[in-house]
Amino acid sequence: MLDFIKGTLKESHPQYVIIDWMGLGIKVQIPASLYFKAPPAGGVITLFTHLHVKDDGINIYGFLNGEDRNFFKVLLGVSGIGPKLALSLMGHLTLSQLYSSISREEIQVLTNVPGIGQKTARRLVYELKEKLDFDKGAVSPVHDEELEVWKGVEEALLSLGYSATEITVVKNKLKDITGLQMEDLFRKALVLLGK
Repeated sequence: MLDFIKGTLKESHPQYVIIDWMGLGIKVQIPASLYFKAPPAGGVITLFTHLHVKDDGINIYGFLNGEDRNFFKVLLGVSGIGPKLALSLMGHLTLSQLYSSISREEIQVLTNVPGIGQKTARRLVYELKEKLDFDKGAVSPVHDEELEVWKGVEEALLSLGYSATEITVVKNKLKDITGLQMEDLFRKALVLLGK
């Protein structure tokens, strides 16, 4: 019904964006990693969408490309995985990392994602290993650009419910890491916070 939405980005948050589409403010839930890839407010954004209808409401989920959106739908097909957990998985791990951890049965990688326990991780591997085309999931190289702002990572972590103390501890552990994009640093911070 709703394949994609293109409009002006009015607000951007780690959990959602507000897009001005023909005078309507559309709230679209996103994986946290997309927050770092979104254009600044006032820019044009296109998101590939999934409309999720439940008894308690209708939500729109958005992704930067069709492949991510399609994988989100695949995750929703796994028993016990709802939109919240699927977004968490896609916000903490890249598509390549998800393919890799499922194909290699790397349970520990999956359980580093908040909300994913041993049982759920094993279910993901069991239900998806035979279904996915893992040739597409070759591990992509880590981006090697200079880190610009820690503040963006801090803001995202605070909005996800982590305390300032927890974030400071993680920042100290990450202080020697250079050559990372904000998104990569955010993922590393999440892994440390998940331990």
